[in-house]
Amino acid sequence: SNYSLLIVALVVGHHLAAESRSWAAARGLISRPEKTIMHQLGVIGRRRRLLVLGLLEDLDIYTDLMFPFIAYSCDAKITERWLQSWSEVPTIGHPLVRIFRHLRFWGFSGLGVAAACMGGIFGLSRLMLYRNDYRKKGIEGMHSEIGVECTPRSPTRLTGEEFFSLARFSDIALMPSLADLCQEMAEQRRWIFASKEEEGGALNRTRAQTDAIFGKVTAHGLQLAELLDEAARERVDRAQQVYFVILLLGRTLVGNALQLWLQSSFFELGYENLGREAHVKLVIGMAISVLHLCVRCFASFSKLGCFSLPFVVINVVVMAWSIAKIGYAFTCPQHVWNLSTGCVDIAHSVPIV
Repeated sequence: SNYSLLIVALVVGHHLAAESRSWAAARGLISRPEKTIMHQLGVIGRRRRLLVLGLLEDLDIYTDLMFPFIAYSCDAKITERWLQSWSEVPTIGHPLVRIFRHLRFWGFSGLGVAAACMGGIFGLSRLMLYRNDYRKKGIEGMHSEIGVECTPRSPTRLTGEEFFSLARFSDIALMPSLADLCQEMAEQRRWIFASKEEEGGALNRTRAQTDAIFGKVTAHGLQLAELLDEAARERVDRAQQVYFVILLLGRTLVGNALQLWLQSSFFELGYENLGREAHVKLVIGMAISVLHLCVRCFASFSKLGCFSLPFVVINVVVMAWSIAKIGYAFTCPQHVWNLSTGCVDIAHSVPIV
């Protein structure tokens, strides 16, 4: 019912208020020079665009939660056509038909939504444990456990790993603007000064730069001579990799790509029975999913490069597959298309009993 959109409007209003408070709290964690750096990097300027992206994600969550119920209301025709399309798939088609006859299309969709919800529930439980640990031990106690020294000038300075944890919790809360701020702050924690007096300090760094010009020192040797804490940098790099892999496999693949594939399948299977309003709502929901997929895959690849490529490719392939389903729904005679068989002739396909 369209009356449920009133609940969505209330959620959006709460989102705006919560984002404003969270943004103010996050800015309170960084120093004035760091705020200047965030301005120069464009993080502050991107906030409005990412806020809109977060609001669109609220709508995406709404469409995902409602989808299994919509599929259930159309179960008789949708599941029959779904089974017939799978029966045409070579090798794995017939075994899957036997399973899907009991599971039904709406049940399979419900499992996909449940998987996405379980990821969010797990993230919230991690957030609660994270908060309780900091309340009991304090930031100095937590830092002492991981071997981070608290200097007199900055006893409560957050590490890069902690900022990536905050970024992950921000993603769970559907606040990409806050996650972007925490990501950039985490990356700034790579550059921690270390005097390295025992290795010659600044004099050794200058000598290494001169030797690098004449080819006597490799790029790796020059990097080790920089007056930076290499251990802290490695910890931040590992935390960044973990953060983006979880983002690509959890929130993006399960929360966006899988839901997009399910909705595109429903679009083609119910093409003849859905009204114009239902078509429009489905297309809008799928467009939002495509937008989130593109933004997250681009951001992950720009940060991690080739390391993220396998995970990005998986998401892009599922997205392209889903877009192809939507396109062929308009051109195939029976409006159903399979990746392995092309357009499916539903009239002459008989599912396994």
